[in-house]
Amino acid sequence: MTKKILVLYRLSHPLPAARVAIRQHIQALSQLEDRCEVIYANAVLGMPAWVRRVRFDGIVLHTTFLGMRWSPSFREWKEGLDWIGSLDCAKVALPQDEYDHSAVLDSWLAQWGVQTVFSCFGEEMWPILYPTLHGKARFVPCLTGYLLDGDAERIAAKCRPLSERPFDIVYRASKLPYWFGSHGQLKHEIAGIVREAAGRAGLRCDISTRPEDTIMGDRWFDFLASGRVVIGCESGSSVLDRDGGIMKAIEAMEAANPSLAFADVHKAMPEGWDDYRFFAISPRHLEVVLTKTAQVLVEGSYSGVLEADRHFIPLRRDFSNLQEVMERVKDTAALAEMAERAYEDILLGGKYTYRKFAEEILTAVPDRPLDREYRRAGSGLFLEKALSLRGMAVDGIVSARDRIMALKRIH
Repeated sequence: MTKKILVLYRLSHPLPAARVAIRQHIQALSQLEDRCEVIYANAVLGMPAWVRRVRFDGIVLHTTFLGMRWSPSFREWKEGLDWIGSLDCAKVALPQDEYDHSAVLDSWLAQWGVQTVFSCFGEEMWPILYPTLHGKARFVPCLTGYLLDGDAERIAAKCRPLSERPFDIVYRASKLPYWFGSHGQLKHEIAGIVREAAGRAGLRCDISTRPEDTIMGDRWFDFLASGRVVIGCESGSSVLDRDGGIMKAIEAMEAANPSLAFADVHKAMPEGWDDYRFFAISPRHLEVVLTKTAQVLVEGSYSGVLEADRHFIPLRRDFSNLQEVMERVKDTAALAEMAERAYEDILLGGKYTYRKFAEEILTAVPDRPLDREYRRAGSGLFLEKALSLRGMAVDGIVSARDRIMALKRIH
């Protein structure tokens, strides 16, 4: 039986205009169109009334939807949607940055009766992040992003051999706020430290943390494929901010002293505030694999996907082996072997695809008995699906004329 799924996301712009990685993550279930009928609804302005009239098998609360917990208007926005918690269907949550307002997230999911949570962190972190929901809901480990079937061939056509690429090392990152802790600072610190060392070693670099140098769309893959090596570290944070209190405290410090350094903030914060390890592999690490580019990464587990010295050159967290790493970067043949090995193990293995992710999500939605009422609900779902695919329901607003025109096309 085909399952009927509602995916709730939240974007300030139409879905087609979203970054590729975000759009692919939201539309993961499109990989299983033969097994499920999916409506994608943007809840940026609340939810359209028609949602209450459709009987769904499951509702998926997307990362972007759950990110509303960080907004100052969260409580008012959520109150207008609390009726979702009373809907009689399976509810699946796909949170990310779970360490940020973790108590708010835990309470919210418990209140709405979420039965399955896909977590980016290991089971040892679940009781810390979800003290209320842990033991009640089913937790499934997942990645922050996956590979899309078909991308490999399209991107491979753009990639030159490592020996023909214009740069030795490439990297883009943004400077994260202090409330992401020392790990958050590492993401931009590595840029300056490696750029300086690479210059001394005579290596060519395109490394930047400036906002104006951000690269979007398919140009991102062109950028990754312009270097023999991409540097980086795990995504995540070394801070657990349960209710936003740490963020507010640091914002107050910076307001009083705009030139405050991270070391000053660290001294002013309670002992142990920066001792957590909410680290995970980033989608960009998989994107680098697609371009057959080698990686130099700060040592870590990378969610068990990437293995040091097999899939990447490990850089110690204190940069004590940086000179040795720069020498390894000069060995193009060894880099090519490592990049090819990562491509074969991770991409060709087929384990980390959006199709596999979609299958896990669909497994979390049990089958319903096919009764008469359920069959009647199906025709309305097909209507909304047609509207959504045409882009008319992308923000949850559908005109009467559009509904009539869609019915004519369907019948």
